[in-house]
Amino acid sequence: MDIEAIRAARAREQDAASLVALAEPTIFERVQNAVDDGEIDTEDAAQLTTELADERAGKLLKLASFRAAGMAVNWDGVTEQERALVEDLVARLEEWRDSVTPATEDSDE
Repeated sequence: MDIEAIRAARAREQDAASLVALAEPTIFERVQNAVDDGEIDTEDAAQLTTELADERAGKLLKLASFRAAGMAVNWDGVTEQERALVEDLVARLEEWRDSVTPATEDSDE
């Protein structure tokens, strides 16, 4: 793996409106292996993968917001780790929303 592969992955993610499917092992795992093996510079790899992760995080937050609002979401391109993050965010968003929403009286009482 070289630094250009990371740049290309980041560019694809930036150009797409939805999440780009990550091949297995993911770009993040391949980058870590390349850093561990001394194939690529650690600082460059860290900067580019952070930018890629931030790009994906914005899209994941959007998915979580839609899902918390009861809307259907497209899970294409979402890794298992990212799906767990989205589900955690959904639970937190719902908990927060419940805490700031005024309680209503039950009409059956």
